[in-house]
Amino acid sequence: MNRNLMMSALALTTLALSTASAQMNDGKTAYVRVVHGVADAPAVDVFVDGTRTVANAPFKAVTPYGNVPAGKHNVMITAAGDKSAVVFQGDVTLTAGTYYTVAAVGYLKNLKPKIFTATSLNMNKGKAQVNVYHLSPDAPRVQALAVDYNSAPILPVGVAYGNEYTVNVDPMGVNLNIVPFGKTTPVVKNLTGLSVAGGKTYSIFALGTMSGKTLDFVVTEDKVVADSMMAK
Repeated sequence: MNRNLMMSALALTTLALSTASAQMNDGKTAYVRVVHGVADAPAVDVFVDGTRTVANAPFKAVTPYGNVPAGKHNVMITAAGDKSAVVFQGDVTLTAGTYYTVAAVGYLKNLKPKIFTATSLNMNKGKAQVNVYHLSPDAPRVQALAVDYNSAPILPVGVAYGNEYTVNVDPMGVNLNIVPFGKTTPVVKNLTGLSVAGGKTYSIFALGTMSGKTLDFVVTEDKVVADSMMAK
């Protein structure tokens, strides 16, 4: 590519990113992601105001944040491919500039959404932000121990079912042992090879059940993917 073409491409890319940024920060946009945390529920479709925005999401699926107009919306969760098999339907009101994590929690017989909110993603280049979500209905309060750092506790408190806790940590590569709060054993789950970078946000989701032997921990880097909540 010659220099002129390269500069033109860069200019167009910059313009596109600037336009997207302006649209995403226009004071009219909220950001939504969906978590499927119910082990005995089938894969699901999610409809917003009658439009399917999440398709065939299986247990342990975590979508990226997608931009959604702020305001009141009707949300419906159904079995994947069967719009008549409604497992939840209700209205939610979204506030501009707010990040929503909408998680299906509990058991199929009483499935319900649990909504968590944040006002921003991490902007601190010197720290990594880690959010821990406890969405396992029969698991105890949990703690994360940094194996590589003399099993130093990552969380100052134990996180109980239905709750979330945010902690800012130094950028690092680490192995974590998830244990009951106040104990070092038994190790509920060992999360190996984690790497967290400054200026980024990460989430750890406890999903499934101990009784059903489906308990697992899903780790994500949290980011906005433009239009990921559009029609599917």
